[in-house]
Amino acid sequence: MVVGNDALRRTAAEVLERRHQPILAAYRQRLAAASDDFEGAADLIDSYTAQADVLLRETMAEIRRTATDPLSAPPPAVSTEDVELHPRECFRAVVALADIVLADALEQLVGQPDQGAILALVADALTRTTLTRLVDASSRYAAGLMNEVHQAQIAERSLIARELHDRLGHSLSAAYRNLEAHELAQERRHDDVDRRVVIARESLHDAVGYLRVLIADLRLSQPLGSLDEALANFLSTVETGETRLHTEINGDESWVPPEVLDEVFLVVREALRNAVAHAGARVIHAVIDITPHELRATVADDGVGFDLATVRDGSGLRAMAERAAVVGGRLAVRAAGHQGASVELVVPLLAVGAGAGR
Repeated sequence: MVVGNDALRRTAAEVLERRHQPILAAYRQRLAAASDDFEGAADLIDSYTAQADVLLRETMAEIRRTATDPLSAPPPAVSTEDVELHPRECFRAVVALADIVLADALEQLVGQPDQGAILALVADALTRTTLTRLVDASSRYAAGLMNEVHQAQIAERSLIARELHDRLGHSLSAAYRNLEAHELAQERRHDDVDRRVVIARESLHDAVGYLRVLIADLRLSQPLGSLDEALANFLSTVETGETRLHTEINGDESWVPPEVLDEVFLVVREALRNAVAHAGARVIHAVIDITPHELRATVADDGVGFDLATVRDGSGLRAMAERAAVVGGRLAVRAAGHQGASVELVVPLLAVGAGAGR
């Protein structure tokens, strides 16, 4: 809110409203005269002029605001549909516009009482709306860059998955089938099956399984439709034996950027997979709490635990920690003898999600 009495605010707003179109015309002329930057760029001049129009209307709205507390109300909401504000362009537009606005206002106020106070109101309102617009433009630009990085990561992961499938996957499958055929041939001849052949076949079978999981992870390229649904689909494929597995998700998933949900799912899935495979637990709990400022996911079991010192550098834990770091989060692993183990992932959402809502 611009500080000043009602009469001064009214006068300042009326000056800008009366001179709105002449100011825009002068601004367009200045852009056209800057031939080095704007020669033959009519679309760019139109974009800058549209930005100036938005800033002028927001400045008038800011001057007219009468809230007694500057922090009691948000900045005036003025539609900017179809107007994209790159931070650099916005700054350059504002510098030129402020020069024209203040010079025009000074000319209109010559000889009027309280000239300095009214001019100060205009300058203050223009500064406030400019800062608001720059913050908004910067946030949206940063969100756009994050999305481009995410898309590049998706493309690279897809390429790696394709190469693993087409080259390594084919070779492993062929070796497995040949060993299986050799084992069957020995059985038909009633020959003793070499135990080393059996071990090799089982190892290849496991390797093919791990490779399929890895390829599936790499090809998780589209944002999850639902974290709850993705976990349910995963659990439906897991053989848990006598282990009871419970999952709980609290909060609104729309508070979490899509790329963060992807990484959270992969971390939780790996923690669940490890617990099912190694914990020997009766019960495994997976709880994910989502608030507007933080996501906290915990996978805990009542199994045999493990020696954290011996597995800290294992590929599974290291991969989970790396995924947490990618989204600005942290991973904590706790294992106390035979008292079970837990994996906790905490991701701050405001930092990673600025301007990137779902």
